[in-house]
Amino acid sequence: MCTVTNSYGAFPDRSICEAAKVEYPKTEAELVSAVAAATRAGRKMRVVSRYSHSIPKLVCTDGKDGILISTKFLNNVVRADREAKTLTVESGVTLRQLIGEAAKLELALPYAPYWWGLTVGGIMGTGAHGSSLWGKGSAVHDYVTEIRIVSPGSVSDGYVKVRVLSETVNPEEFRAAKVSLGVLGVISQVTFELQPMFKRSLTYVMRKDWDFGDQAVTFGEKHEFADFIWLPSQGKVVYRMDDRVPFKTSGDGLFDFFPFRPQLSTALAVNRLVEESEEASADANRRSGGGRRVKRGCLKRSCPFGAFLRRTLKANSPETILKRNKQTE
Repeated sequence: MCTVTNSYGAFPDRSICEAAKVEYPKTEAELVSAVAAATRAGRKMRVVSRYSHSIPKLVCTDGKDGILISTKFLNNVVRADREAKTLTVESGVTLRQLIGEAAKLELALPYAPYWWGLTVGGIMGTGAHGSSLWGKGSAVHDYVTEIRIVSPGSVSDGYVKVRVLSETVNPEEFRAAKVSLGVLGVISQVTFELQPMFKRSLTYVMRKDWDFGDQAVTFGEKHEFADFIWLPSQGKVVYRMDDRVPFKTSGDGLFDFFPFRPQLSTALAVNRLVEESEEASADANRRSGGGRRVKRGCLKRSCPFGAFLRRTLKANSPETILKRNKQTE
C-alpha cells in the first residue's frame, strides 16, 4: 500500500490518500505501458508530480486499489530549437529546469508562477499563471504550441492512445487539453513558444487601500507584470511596479522572492496552535482579533510574507536604490 500527500504535509481534511501501487515511468514508452495495463485491469489512475503542490485532493484515487503515476523521472529535454524559439520537454520537468534550459538558448518563458518547484504537467493541468493583463495574458498554457498526451483507449487501441495536439492541427482538442485537470490522460511532452531573454525592473510601493477597487485594472494596464497584495486588516495594498527594461539598466536582475522558501517548523507549529486554539473557542471576536494580531506580529517574526514585505520594501526604498546604483556604476 502506498500513501500520497502534498508539499504542505496534509490535505485540508487532514487525510492521507492511499493507493495500491505507484508507477515511475522513465520514458514515454514506459508511460504508455503503465496506462495500458491499468486500463486493461479497470483500475483508476491519478497522476502525481515530484512535489505535489496541489492543496485539494485531486491526486486521490477514491479508494485504495487505484494506481498513481508519477512524473518524477519524466524530466528530460526532448528537443530545443533556438531559431524557432521553441523548447519541448517532458511533463516532469520543473519550472526551474524549464527556465534554466531556456536560458541556455538565450530565451525566456515570458510569464510564470512564482514557485519554480511546479512541474510542466502540473502547470498545464491546473492552468497556472503569472501576473499580466498584457498581450495574451499570463497563463503559461497560452505560450504552448503542442501537447503529447497518453490516454486510456479501447481494446482495438491496445487500451491506450497517444494523442499529439497542436493549435494548428486540432485547435479545439488542443484548447481542451490545455487545462485538463488530469481527466484527459497523462501529459507526456509539452512544446513551449519562448521569447528572447529580457530584463525586468521591480519596485514595491505600499499605499492605503481606499481606492484599491479603481486601481486594480488601471494599474495592471500600466505595468506589464503588475501585481498587488491586499492587506485588508491593515487597510493597505502593496503594489508591484514590474516592467521590462534595457539590459544596460543597472542591477543584477535577480528576483529573490522570499515567501516560498522553507520556514522553521517550530514557528509554523506555533502559529498553527494559535489558530486552532482560537477556532476551538468559537469566539468570533477572539478569532478576528487573533487574525489581526498574527498578521501584524508576523511582519516582525515568523511569517514568510511579512519578512518578504520588510525586505522588498527596504530593498526598493529610494535610499537603497541610490546606494545600489552607485555600487554598480
